Amino acid sequence: MKFRPIDEMSLRHLFSTGYAQEALHLAYLGPVLSPAGAIEASPDCMIHDMRKHPFRTLRCEFKFMPSSKNDFLHNGQFEIAIIWSLPQGRSKDQLSAELHRQNNCSEVIVLEELKAFQDLPIYTRDSLSKLGDSDSDIIRNLALKRSLPSVFGLCMAAGLYPHNFQMDRMVEFLSKRFSEVRKMQPKGRSNVISAFIQTKPPLLTFRHGKSYRWAAEFDSVIAAAELTELIAGNFDAVPPSGEELKAVRD
Repeated sequence: MKFRPIDEMSLRHLFSTGYAQEALHLAYLGPVLSPAGAIEASPDCMIHDMRKHPFRTLRCEFKFMPSSKNDFLHNGQFEIAIIWSLPQGRSKDQLSAELHRQNNCSEVIVLEELKAFQDLPIYTRDSLSKLGDSDSDIIRNLALKRSLPSVFGLCMAAGLYPHNFQMDRMVEFLSKRFSEVRKMQPKGRSNVISAFIQTKPPLLTFRHGKSYRWAAEFDSVIAAAELTELIAGNFDAVPPSGEELKAVRD
């Protein structure tokens, strides 16, 4: 489960999750290195910017809720600042201009302004006490509405994560494995697995071309275990093997 951050440390952890990487197309690489290869104390890290080609490596500074450019005064030169929110009355454009002059920063990203992060639950004692198996419950409830071929394909997607699966290969595999899929009209067979892209919340996500992947919002290890149990217990079937996963991997 991912929560809204409550300080700079939790902001950094959130940024490092697969969920944030998929939403931002930015990835943590490691600490900043000097020309001699020594670790520098500031700025915070190097990140990989994958939003457009050619990909770039950027120096990055994190702040939870900076009040002004003074919070960045001793952080040296960096290309991008990632913050959670701004105090009321503070303008992102104003801060961006100040950081450009002071730190040579060319971009400020305010995560709280982005839809992908606005819906995250608040981190409280109450939310922790209710956490339990909420991810498992969501996955189980969505999967129980579907047939064995759909659950089987979903289990394969979870087992493959963080690798993608190829939709055509998945549909071809499920058609060979399950007679009920073979009997469907060819144009409708992909719905057996693509239906999970439209669920609320979605369990699969589009990557590129015909490639798809398990949604990073949900723990793939927990999901694979839950779906394996469903296949064996509810459908009395044999879960997918490692060799079968290779047949659909992109």
